[in-house]
Amino acid sequence: RRGARARPIHSLTCTEQSWEPVKTLEMRTTGEGNDKPLKPEDELPIDINYAKFADWLTERQKIKADWRDRLRLIQQKVQHAVENLPDNPQLNTVKAGINVSDMNYHTCKKIRDVLTSDADTSKKNWLGQYKNEATSAWEAILKLYAKDNVHLAEAAQVLTQNVQYEIPALRKVVQGCVKQQQELHRKEAEYKRVSHEYRARFDKECHKLGIKGSDVRAELLERSRELPSIYMSVVEAVKSSDVEAAREVYAAFVAFS
Repeated sequence: RRGARARPIHSLTCTEQSWEPVKTLEMRTTGEGNDKPLKPEDELPIDINYAKFADWLTERQKIKADWRDRLRLIQQKVQHAVENLPDNPQLNTVKAGINVSDMNYHTCKKIRDVLTSDADTSKKNWLGQYKNEATSAWEAILKLYAKDNVHLAEAAQVLTQNVQYEIPALRKVVQGCVKQQQELHRKEAEYKRVSHEYRARFDKECHKLGIKGSDVRAELLERSRELPSIYMSVVEAVKSSDVEAAREVYAAFVAFS
C-alpha cells in the first residue's frame, strides 16, 4: 500500500487457492514491535505466486540477488560442521532421518540450541565467544543465514520445491496407498467369504462323522475304538435265526431255478 510504513514480516501463511493453474501465498504483517496499532487496511493480505516468492523478496530488497551463491557456501560449511559434531544423544535425535543435503536453517538452529544448552559446549571466553569449536562453527553458520536474510531465501526455495514437486508427489503416493488399501479391503472381504464357506463344509463333514471338529485326529481315534463292538454286533446279527432262514430260502430259490 502506497504511503504505508514498512513493517517486518513475522508470519507467512500458505493458502492453496486452487491446484490449477496458480497457487498463491497469503502474507500478513503482525505489527509486532510497532508501538502503533495496525489499521484495518494494513492487515489486507497480499497474494504472491508461489513460484515468484524469491523474486518478490529480491525486488523488495529483503534478500540479495546472489542469495543462491551465499546459500551454496553455507551448505558447504554445514556439511563440514556436521562431520565435527560431538557425540550427543540430543544431536543424534535431531539428525535422525535427515540427510546432510536436506539440512536447512531450522535444522541448524536446533543443533546450535542443543550445543548451547549443554554445559560442556556452551562455555564462553572473556570476549563472549564460544570456546567449543563445534558450537562456534554452528553459531557462525546461523549468522551467515541471518546476514541479508539468506534464511528467507532458503525458505522461499523450499516452499517452491514443496508446492511444485514434493506435494504433488506425495499426493500420488497417497492416492496409490488409498487404492491399495481399497484393493486389500476387497480381498479381505473375499477371503472372509471363502473361509466361511469352507467352515460350513467342514462342520457338515464333522457332523457326518459324529465329531465336534475341535481336535479331528483325537476324535477320530476315539471313534475308532467303537469299531470292535460294531463288528461284533454285525457278527451276532449274521448268526441270528432270521438270517439263517433267509439263507435257506435263497438256497432253495437258486436250486429251483
